[in-house]
Amino acid sequence: MHLDHLINKVNKHFECDIRKETRKRSVVMSRGAYFWLARYTTKNSLNKIGSSVGRDHASVLYCLRNFNDWIKFDPFFKADFESLKIQVLSQFKTKKMQPKTLLYKYNNMLIENEILKNEIKKLKK
Repeated sequence: MHLDHLINKVNKHFECDIRKETRKRSVVMSRGAYFWLARYTTKNSLNKIGSSVGRDHASVLYCLRNFNDWIKFDPFFKADFESLKIQVLSQFKTKKMQPKTLLYKYNNMLIENEILKNEIKKLKK
């Protein structure tokens, strides 16, 4: 997915311009949503993601670190972001797994989870 396409989608969804030089809360949070989507749906660097909206990589990093708190404390923004995320992620094509493959991967995850739990218990002692 191209960054310009993602920027247009975020701008349209939140009815603002995330490239604008402002610190208004609505624009900053919309920009944060763009940073999150760009980070997890593209292979672009933080520098490229930030420069696409006139910011540097440190701004992207700051937003990504605080984004979960914004979602946790603002239920309206969370609902708005989740609907945008569903729209964006629905554009990706997924390959269907055979039931045997899915069961195999699930069992591997259970085993890995158990190993990690044991490692955490060892570290706590």
